[in-house]
Amino acid sequence: MRDDRWLEDKLEFLLRKYFANVKIKEPIEIKWGRNAKYRFGSIKLLKPRGLKFITKRSKPQKSIVTITSMFKDEKIPVAVVEYTIAHELCHYSHGFSSSNKRLFRHPHHGGVINQELTQRGAEELIAPFKTWLKSYRAKIRERRIKF
Repeated sequence: MRDDRWLEDKLEFLLRKYFANVKIKEPIEIKWGRNAKYRFGSIKLLKPRGLKFITKRSKPQKSIVTITSMFKDEKIPVAVVEYTIAHELCHYSHGFSSSNKRLFRHPHHGGVINQELTQRGAEELIAPFKTWLKSYRAKIRERRIKF
């Protein structure tokens, strides 16, 4: 069953297997979000109450990864869920929604996510995700076309 514990186990597994060298400056929490059709995951940095920006003296509380509840369905391949979590961890390692140094100006510029996953040895997650995404988008298009 895909519950909160299952999701936390996936995060811990991916951190150990592919992101062991990433400096974890603040805790990373993972949770299920709303059932979204187009946004499969997100990551945000939870700042101390009342602060708009993180300064050298202020410490962020934690980074929160949110995964669409659509992925609770066991028909969704595990590799798709793992890819989505790994995608968000790439953002974390690149300094987006974490207090790590920002490595790029834009989070997706030039295909940096898949390049990063490939460098980390997680390229086996990319193809299953792309295959699933192609069929998922086709199903959405079929539902929109009405004769």
